[in-house]
Amino acid sequence: MNSTEKVVALMKILGQEPYVYGVTELGEMIGCGKSGTFKLLSVLVKEGLAAQTADHKYTLGIMTYLLGKRYEENVGVVRAVRPYMQKLRDLTGEAITFGMLVNGTPTSICREEGTSLVRVMAHVGNSRPVYAGGIGMVLGAYMDPDDVRKMLMENPPKPFTSNTITDPYKVLEELAKIRKQGYAVREGDFDLDTITFGAPLLDKSGNAWAALVMSAPRSRVDDVVRERYLFQVRDQPGAGLLDLSRVLLLYKGIYTFAYGGILT
Repeated sequence: MNSTEKVVALMKILGQEPYVYGVTELGEMIGCGKSGTFKLLSVLVKEGLAAQTADHKYTLGIMTYLLGKRYEENVGVVRAVRPYMQKLRDLTGEAITFGMLVNGTPTSICREEGTSLVRVMAHVGNSRPVYAGGIGMVLGAYMDPDDVRKMLMENPPKPFTSNTITDPYKVLEELAKIRKQGYAVREGDFDLDTITFGAPLLDKSGNAWAALVMSAPRSRVDDVVRERYLFQVRDQPGAGLLDLSRVLLLYKGIYTFAYGGILT
């Protein structure tokens, strides 16, 4: 890697758990000596993109937060999708998460928290495995099966709970099912008391470039509520999700929104 690539790599690493790293550790991760890594980090610290902790380790700087807020408020798809996420959140009271593929990996981008006292909590900005949860499995269902198979071979599924699918062949079967029906309902993949309802954002070629997922405590979702939530996520034009077909034309010009089919 050249110096520019190493700086980019450092930024990506600092944005991943555990979010705090030492110079030596970072140098090993980017293939750079301690003194060279320190010089790169010094530039990032000077620009506010990294910060040094009291114990001389490094984390993201305040400028990364400010840049993220500026992007969220003024640029791109997040600004377009947020009002519709809020609309669905207000309709159901449940948390709504928007996710996209980032460098080929399902990633949660932004989130509207639920309004109920008991609600599902989660962090944004984290990558999601293709074998668990709404964001990961909805987007994974529309990825090239060969790419998914390679991901599962390189990073074998690990059980977050007893409900997590860890058999790669069963993962592929479930992803094929999700793609065929156009939505996913997942229960207890990361937390046994959580159920998620999700579906893809499709372009005109039927490729999923993003997904919206509703998350709720399983204890609040009986059979009646389950059908209502699935209807609101998948089928109801007035709920706000299908209305995204109009607004997402702002993003790269030609996208439409579909739950269970492509809207034209």
